[in-house]
Amino acid sequence: LFTGVITDHTLWEAARELGLPEQGPYAVAVAEAGAPGEEPLAGVEAALRRADLPSAWRLLPDQQLALIALPTAAAEGACLRVLRRSRARVGFSPCFSSLQGAPQNLRFARLALSGLPGTGPGVARFDDDPLAMVVAAAPAEAARLVEVTLRPVLDLPAAERSRLLGTLEHWFASGGSANATARGLFVHPNTVRYRLRRVEELTGRSLSDPRATTDIGAALLAVRARAE
Repeated sequence: LFTGVITDHTLWEAARELGLPEQGPYAVAVAEAGAPGEEPLAGVEAALRRADLPSAWRLLPDQQLALIALPTAAAEGACLRVLRRSRARVGFSPCFSSLQGAPQNLRFARLALSGLPGTGPGVARFDDDPLAMVVAAAPAEAARLVEVTLRPVLDLPAAERSRLLGTLEHWFASGGSANATARGLFVHPNTVRYRLRRVEELTGRSLSDPRATTDIGAALLAVRARAE
């Protein structure tokens, strides 16, 4: 199911043998192993079973994969609560209806895992930040986007570069509010506005233009992903 190659079973037979329902929704979870052969989600299968969430598992040298059935409207939330209790680093795919979607959603879950910040435990849902997932899925294209969008900022001396990129990050996180950004950075709102105008001057792109803002936001995601 994870490879998309089933030679001796139908999808229905594969689901039956794995104890999964024939129809979704399903989701794929991928957990990062700390050492070859380690089970980062040890005990999670039993916890999911107690929550009436059937699942099928595969252990790889560096990851543990789970295909999880989500039979009710509340199932995804229950599944995520179980995964978070595992204290592992987990990527979680969007929900999908057919087992034919398992390979693509395995990729989505891996992308979500790759975008999980820091080094500690956590669960990253693909759907929580789809733009970041798109950036992660196309590293060469994302690198080019950085070059054509943020290169003038990246070429600044380190201190100014850090100030401008940090201000942009806070501004995006605050929904474009200069006042909220100022509170987060402990500076005056006019300082934030000055820094944003500086970004606009350097890039030749207006942060009041939705398309330009999207380009800068995607490039910023790519810069941060590259730095991690």
